[in-house]
Amino acid sequence: MAWPPFKEQLLAAIEPWYLMWWSAQYFISTAYQYFVIEHHFPTPSNLSKVKEDSFAAFWKWLTRPVIPPPAPVGSGTLIPPLLSKARGAVLDIGPGSGSHVTGFSDNPAITGIFGAEPSVGLHSDLQARIDDAQLTGKYHILNSTAERAPLLLALRKQDIQIDSDKPLFDTIVTIRVMCSVPDLDQSTRDLYQLLKPGGQILVVEHVKNQWTTTGSILGRSMQVIYHLLGWKFFLGGCHMNRDTAATWKKAGAWAKVDLKRDFEWAPLTYVSGTLTKPL
Repeated sequence: MAWPPFKEQLLAAIEPWYLMWWSAQYFISTAYQYFVIEHHFPTPSNLSKVKEDSFAAFWKWLTRPVIPPPAPVGSGTLIPPLLSKARGAVLDIGPGSGSHVTGFSDNPAITGIFGAEPSVGLHSDLQARIDDAQLTGKYHILNSTAERAPLLLALRKQDIQIDSDKPLFDTIVTIRVMCSVPDLDQSTRDLYQLLKPGGQILVVEHVKNQWTTTGSILGRSMQVIYHLLGWKFFLGGCHMNRDTAATWKKAGAWAKVDLKRDFEWAPLTYVSGTLTKPL
């Protein structure tokens, strides 16, 4: 992808600031309501609840449906062509409020979709998007994180018959989510184990800016600055500085790795593409 003029690079450099500022407003509002109006004591567990609730509210606002839906822009253009490759039993990690679930519509190669979303506050919006995409009964919400044990437990709670000793999914989708899983190495290894032979991981993730090779020193510097200003705190535990592509590559053996990097001038540098498990 060709680099834009320097003015556009500067605009991309400050884009995360707006995300952090708006998320901080939701946190302050939620904290005021919970601690001041409702008189809850500010314990660590209550602070975690406020962070989770405020981020869920912010994310629902940020990804709210727009009628008619606008054409994808920026990193959003990476998602539709990738989702068209999904087939068989699909595991959708961290679908959030469901902003990308329409990408699974009208795909006869998909037999079922399981969306692992640990934020219960997003489930109602996710279900509404599922219904609007006419995926009711085909897309199932799992209250789970991205690790093997909670995923298997969530499947059993929905009375889904599984053999926990065998891989379960033909396609695993991760879109803007691996930045915030608590243990990236463990999650990628677990998901690799859940992927059937010949199956694919479909990836769209923002990652560490490789400024010493193909990236930008401005983009990398802004990543460091945003982290110092509280990016992880206000953005749901998101890490800007993860080398997610390298972590996926070492999660297991791959028959084919087809990943590319985009927006390398920006703090929100992206890696996207597929990893295919050997037969």
